[in-house]
Amino acid sequence: QEVSELKEMMMLSLLEKESATQRLKAVSLTSEMTNVSDKVAEALFTTLDNDENVNVRLAALEALKPYVKDSKVRTRIIASIASQDSPLVQVALAELMVAIQEKKSVDALKQLLESDKTPKEVKTKISESIKVLI
Repeated sequence: QEVSELKEMMMLSLLEKESATQRLKAVSLTSEMTNVSDKVAEALFTTLDNDENVNVRLAALEALKPYVKDSKVRTRIIASIASQDSPLVQVALAELMVAIQEKKSVDALKQLLESDKTPKEVKTKISESIKVLI
């Protein structure tokens, strides 16, 4: 229990660092945790939605994958789709939605399709993902 709490404190502290390497290290610490507290999950979602480094955001998404069976986690991941501007993260989210067969994500994915900011190649991938989901 103490070790788990220590890892959680360390993870939350590292996420606040300027260095992307430190933030990546923080996200990777969650893989060593048996279950993630609401505080850690919230930190991962904040990282997924707001970190300026695409690799850190992708790592946060990876760290959340083991918890997609939880409906709250799924709902938050769907909500994250709209806030993503990175083509890599957009594609990773679309692939995850297909992998978990999350039909509720179709509307969020359609918003990416309609956005002028979404690159053509990404729109093709998202369009394929939507077809699989419907």
